[in-house]
Amino acid sequence: MIGLLAAQAQTGSKELNRIRLEGPAQGTQFHITYFAPDSVVKRSEVDSILRIIDLSMSVYRKDSKISLFNQDTVQHIEMDKHMVHVIAASFRYNKLSKGQFDITIAPLVNLWGFGVKKSPVAPDSATVYQAKQFVGMHNLKVRGNQLIKKKPGVKIDVNGIAQGYTVDVLADYLKYKGLSDYMVEVGGEIRVSGTAPGQQGFSIGIVQPDGSKQEETMTAVVQLRSGALTTAGSFEKFIKYKDKRLGHHIDPISGFPYTTSILSVTVYAGTAIDADALDNYFMSMEPTEIIAKAKKLKDVEVFVIYKNKNQSIQTIYSDGFGKLFKN
Repeated sequence: MIGLLAAQAQTGSKELNRIRLEGPAQGTQFHITYFAPDSVVKRSEVDSILRIIDLSMSVYRKDSKISLFNQDTVQHIEMDKHMVHVIAASFRYNKLSKGQFDITIAPLVNLWGFGVKKSPVAPDSATVYQAKQFVGMHNLKVRGNQLIKKKPGVKIDVNGIAQGYTVDVLADYLKYKGLSDYMVEVGGEIRVSGTAPGQQGFSIGIVQPDGSKQEETMTAVVQLRSGALTTAGSFEKFIKYKDKRLGHHIDPISGFPYTTSILSVTVYAGTAIDADALDNYFMSMEPTEIIAKAKKLKDVEVFVIYKNKNQSIQTIYSDGFGKLFKN
């Protein structure tokens, strides 16, 4: 999880005002801070953008395009520009992750009780195997702007990437409106540009659960002037299964939630859609694997919180991420 620090809010400039917008978004909250002589972007404009994206890709809205696609009687839909972008990125990350990032995981997400349809009990192996028959992005096809399912029963869930995309859309809108100093955050996914007057960058804290209490404790603070920071964690949504606590990140290949030592992975990348997709992918790995993979990716840095063999909480991070720490 990422926490926003109050340090970035102060401005001593008489020419620029700190303007803050906030409200509900995608089952969570959005916060936008920007600096300008007067109000350039209004709350109503942000709400309009969020509504359009929800009508495209929210699995919680029955009238969205994605909900229409997920109906068993529907074989294909005409995608809008938002879905076209997210679906293309999803195919790209499915290939990069060798199938670990997979938006057709919706049947498994629902089966384990983490989706729209809640399950009162954990599924058995036979039920998981049955649901897996509809999982795999080879079951999807794109033709022009059409998204096609190759067999009935295939359903998609883009929650692992759409929130990051939403942050990028909002950030691009602020830039379009002529702003250069801003921070956009939706549900802990962040993208920044520039800084507050008199500051070296936007200060962002990374928090971790405090042992068994599951309280938030600040473990690191980074300072950014550009790029995106997102976090995936196993301690926010979980279920008890055979005396184990399983997080909400599910392996599309096995059909079961991952059982790694990872508590959270924070990813820095140029865009929030890239960071968001990668933080979910990295949850399938062990700490040293994450660092090794990040080194192979351009402009990607990671900060990992995990439990060691003694069940003590530790952190590990890439060399580039260390350069982001606030002095």
